[in-house]
Amino acid sequence: MSRGRPPAPPIRISGRQYQIMEREVAKRSISHQNKIRFEIILRASQGHSNSQVKRDLSISLNKVKRWRRRWESAWESLNTFESGIDGQSPKDYELLARIKEILSDEPRSGTPKRITLSQEKQITALACEKPEKYGVMMTQWNREMLAQTAVKLGIVETISPRYISVILKKKRTASA
Repeated sequence: MSRGRPPAPPIRISGRQYQIMEREVAKRSISHQNKIRFEIILRASQGHSNSQVKRDLSISLNKVKRWRRRWESAWESLNTFESGIDGQSPKDYELLARIKEILSDEPRSGTPKRITLSQEKQITALACEKPEKYGVMMTQWNREMLAQTAVKLGIVETISPRYISVILKKKRTASA
């Protein structure tokens, strides 16, 4: 006697899509996340249950469901793309690119970056200058004075001393 829901039905996938994904999974140079996502689709198309895929790949059930849903919602448009325009079907690499696009991460939520790379470079350059040059009576910058001076010079509208540290640390690790 079984409990819970019956296993999800196999997902739809064309033979060409299956072959392209199977070839891609066999490569050594594929990213881990793409390999997992392709494996989920390949196994789901073979009729494996979500729980079985989860166990086989040692991943969460939510991850299996997420990528299954994403594939199922995009399958019609992918199939149309595969059919091509005027009977001219896309090349394998174009179809692979479309599959990767479907199985890629969506943009993350959150606020956009407020300080540009150009502004970060200007702050880094300011940190390399002598404070006396800007009317600050110190021999070395501290992050509070650097933040105040960056605002006073119009490099940024506002910046916290903590974020000054983040910028300078990024610069330090990039040049190391």
